[in-house]
Amino acid sequence: MSRPSDRGEVVLEGTWLYANEVPCRIAIVRREIWYGTGDYEDPPSVANDREIETFEILYSTPGELSRYAAGGVQYRTLEQARAAAEVVCGNTVRWGEQRQES
Repeated sequence: MSRPSDRGEVVLEGTWLYANEVPCRIAIVRREIWYGTGDYEDPPSVANDREIETFEILYSTPGELSRYAAGGVQYRTLEQARAAAEVVCGNTVRWGEQRQES
């Protein structure tokens, strides 16, 4: 079972409603890497991984609240990730307490 901590440090968690009725979990995790494309045709600044702080949104499958099944997009700030999550999930997002950033 995938746990959010396996994919980064959880800094914000909450819930949202799929189709405005099925509860789902959502989390934003902090990582210390920006994944590059790995494509040799891209410039090194795009192709190579970089050691910088990023934030990723993780979503649970509708009705499956015990694990996170999807994610992947990285953002440079927590605010960008939070705003993107709220666009994707709409006004049903309910965030819990934000964890202290170090």
